[in-house]
Amino acid sequence: MNSAAILLDIVAVLYACASILYLWGFVSEAARARRMASITALLGLLVHGALIADICLAKHTMALTNLFGSLLFVAWSLMAIYLINERKYRITALGAFAAILCLSTVGVVSTLPNGVNETLRPALRSHWSVIHITSCLLGYAGFTLAFGAAICYVIQEYMLKAKRINVIQRHLPSLDVADHLAYTMVSFGFPLFTLGIVTGALWAQTAWNSYWSWIPKETWSLITWLVYAAYLHVRIVSRWRGKWANRLLIAGLVCVVVTFIGVNFFSGGLHNYKW
Repeated sequence: MNSAAILLDIVAVLYACASILYLWGFVSEAARARRMASITALLGLLVHGALIADICLAKHTMALTNLFGSLLFVAWSLMAIYLINERKYRITALGAFAAILCLSTVGVVSTLPNGVNETLRPALRSHWSVIHITSCLLGYAGFTLAFGAAICYVIQEYMLKAKRINVIQRHLPSLDVADHLAYTMVSFGFPLFTLGIVTGALWAQTAWNSYWSWIPKETWSLITWLVYAAYLHVRIVSRWRGKWANRLLIAGLVCVVVTFIGVNFFSGGLHNYKW
């Protein structure tokens, strides 16, 4: 068993423990469980970072051009962004969401081949590649956390209207907090995703002499960008908050999944790198 496999197993164990602790802290009044969950998640994040560094050093490149590396980086980014915001928002429910999602992602990664596709087109060696890929993946992580906050909002709103006051309702964030966190995550992810699209266009120009080709990956990236641009527009300009704005974020994550993974499996084109 190589070092990457060992580190991957350790990350999975730490995220599993963090998931249990976050859930325990969510359904109980155990403040100690929440503190232990944060510590365990941080340890998982550190080992997770060491895993990514180990893979990059072994491959002598930024291992982000296959599904194995991309999923690892998105999961690491998601946990890092959550932990940075945890002290400010103190949303245990979102901690459970982040930990379980990271654990699930690591589980999927463990079934994938660990390696950079050596048959990738020479265009991937462009100096734009690292900026394009990392900014898009960071944007995806921000959008995913915004989705988690939107789900908290929708559940809290439903339970309040149904007058279901119980332990789950009491530990969910207030509507204002969930709405503000969702907006903060989109405000983080949207500029990065925009940077990813712009650098991707510059990359395409240098590689294929065309800024935009309307291939499925580019088309779905534009659709995703428009969904989150619409959210920010109604949130800032129209001051349209509440359930419909948060439901837009739920639809947005569907676009993210299609853009990030769907088109790579179900379509061809210049962005199909045999993940």
